[in-house]
Amino acid sequence: MIRIEIDGERCVGSGNCLYWAPKTFDLGDDGVAVVLDPIGDDEDRVRVAAEGCPTRAITVTTVEGSPDEKTEGGSHAHRSIR
Repeated sequence: MIRIEIDGERCVGSGNCLYWAPKTFDLGDDGVAVVLDPIGDDEDRVRVAAEGCPTRAITVTTVEGSPDEKTEGGSHAHRSIR
């Protein structure tokens, strides 16, 4: 499972996230991106949306206990895109 965070101070409402993951993101009345459904689109699309954010306002992290989590040497390795 993933956790999606949006930094409302950085978001300029470009809509790139809506283009890449329209079931996950929307723009609020204030023009700032919001998460509609963190599992609305597949994880790859959500990560592409985060990477395509022109202000890097979207952070996607893998939450502990998720199926795609990787472990190395007994510790949990989390992926984060900013």
